[in-house]
Order: sequence, then C-alpha cells, then structure tokens
Amino acid sequence: MSRDTITLIEQSGCDQHVAPFTKPHMEGFENPDRITMTLQYLEENNALDGILKFKTPIANCEEALLVHSPYLVHSVEIMSELGSGQLGESAYASENLLSTALHALGGAMFAAELAASDSCRHSFALVRPPGHHATTSSSMGLCFFNNVAVATRKLLKDEEVKKVTILDIDDHFGNGTAEIFYDDPSVQFISIHEYNHDSFGLGHFRELGQGEAKGTNINVPLYEESPDASYQTAFTKVVKPAIESFNPDIIAVSAGYDAHFTDPIGDLNIDSRTYWFIANEIERLVSSLSMKGSFWVLEGGYNPLVLGPCVQATLDGLQKRPLPQLADQEERDDDDTILRANTNVINKIVKTVSPFL
Repeated sequence: MSRDTITLIEQSGCDQHVAPFTKPHMEGFENPDRITMTLQYLEENNALDGILKFKTPIANCEEALLVHSPYLVHSVEIMSELGSGQLGESAYASENLLSTALHALGGAMFAAELAASDSCRHSFALVRPPGHHATTSSSMGLCFFNNVAVATRKLLKDEEVKKVTILDIDDHFGNGTAEIFYDDPSVQFISIHEYNHDSFGLGHFRELGQGEAKGTNINVPLYEESPDASYQTAFTKVVKPAIESFNPDIIAVSAGYDAHFTDPIGDLNIDSRTYWFIANEIERLVSSLSMKGSFWVLEGGYNPLVLGPCVQATLDGLQKRPLPQLADQEERDDDDTILRANTNVINKIVKTVSPFL
C-alpha cells in the first residue's frame, strides 16, 4: 500500500446482531441493512474503485477495557450468553451481540492502525452497532462499546500518536466519547449535533473539558432542521480553527449520517454535499498540518437508501475528487430563522472557545 491509499474495512458478520424490535421502534432502524445495502450501492456505482478493502478483525474484551469498566464489558458478555436483555436505554442484547460488537470494535481499531501507519492516508470502518453513546460504565443509545474511543486510546497507549482530534458529525451528541476524554488533554473532542435550545441538555457549548484538558471539548449545538449552510459555517468558523490550533497527529471521525434530511431518527436537514465538504476539508487539514491521516468509524445513519450516497460522497471528498452529483441532493429551502439562530450560536461558541485556541 502507498501512503496515499484509501482503505475500507467491511464488517464480518454484520448481520448477526439484531435488536428484538421492528420499525417504527428506534432500535429497529439499527439493523444489518445499513451495512449490506451501503456496500451494494458502493459496488454497483463503482465508488470503491482504487480503494483497498479489508474484513474486520475481531477485537477482544481486554481491548474494550481500554476505556470501559469491567462491569460494562462483563454485562455485554452476560447478556449475549443469555441471548436477550436490556443493558441501558435503547441498548438491547441478542445472542450474537458480543461477536458483532467485537467485530465493530476490531474494525475501528484496524482503521486507526492503518491511518496511523505509513500504510494509508484515510481509512473508513463500515461497522455496526455504533458506539459514541457508550460511556465508561454504561451502554446506551444503540451503542455497547465506544468504537472510536477504544481505537483512539489504543493509538495513544501504543505511542503511535501523541494527540488525536475526534470529530463527531452524528445528529446526536456523542456523550460517551465526551465523557471518556473530558479530562484528557491529548484528545480534542469536537461534536456538531442537533440540540434543543429551549430544553437544555448535555452537549451545550459551555462544556469545555476539565483541568488540563479545559478547552479540548468543543460542542457545536445546532437547531433542529439546520441546513447544509449552517454546517459549513460551523466547520469554517469553529471546527477548522480549533483543529489547526490543537495540531493533532491524526483525526478520528465519528461518522454519523443521521443528520441527513431523510433520516428517520435525526431531525437535521443536510445531504451528501455536506458529507463531501467535511471529508474534503479533513483531507485539506491532513495535508496542511502534515498529519498522518484520518480514520472514520460509522456511527448513526438509519436510512439505508441514502447511506450509500453519503459514504460515496465522503470517500470522494477524501480522494480530492469533485463533488459528485447524487440522487439525494434535492433542492430544499433554507429557513432564514434557523440560519440566523445558528449564526448567533456559532458566534457565541467562537467567543467561548477562542481563549483556548
């Protein structure tokens, strides 16, 4: 492999774990179709030409302990042996949960390892279940092990890198990743997410980190129905300067696609153009800061009909290809009220975080 190679890690046994609910239950949307239909789309549209593909290795429970408590890991083992059970809010077990979760974890760790080495520039782990809601001691929100957090901690533990930026672009706030690294100055966590500014919850921009890590936790809470333009403004005014100031060795992306306007669980209003934009900007940052590269780990994204185009747009952006014209890119009117509200929030975020940059 050359240094400019892009890799895709495809999950082995992605169809094994299935939550005991059907649609319209939220848990029913996190199903194997997310992976199988995405791969089918990418292959049929020749979107993987020039990209090296691998199968996920399986992680072990000891590796999950890099960020999780023994209680959480043992609970996942027990519930998998029982074949059912609730581990946390919207986190239900099946008899194949442990194997599927360890393959997802192994894929994330392999993607991180590839990007941190001289083997490739960018890697994408197309895995499930997602992980960014899993905290040190709790599974929740369709997440059992925090894939991107474990992969990041292993890179730091093995001293392959000294500093990592984790960018979370999922519709929902990555509370688990934020909690795990809240006092770790070697990890910068940036999350762009949907937020209810009328009913405050976790993910507010005043959550900045603790102790020596103060200023490394950066939240960009956007209003419901936020459009592509607000994402681009947030990236330009907040995300890019924050990453440039932190100057990481590598960027990890919690790649959630549930901010798409057709997603059944998210309530934001973007399409594949924004995912291309983010990927293209990540590639530019990797180049301008002379980083090792980036690794991407699938989080949310629960409409399998648009996951394929969104991942294709991401891969094209990472390869510096032109913006692809894809079927999901419908013209939609931007709400001026939402644009103004988001601009006001973004300006407050800049004022809040600028002392730490």
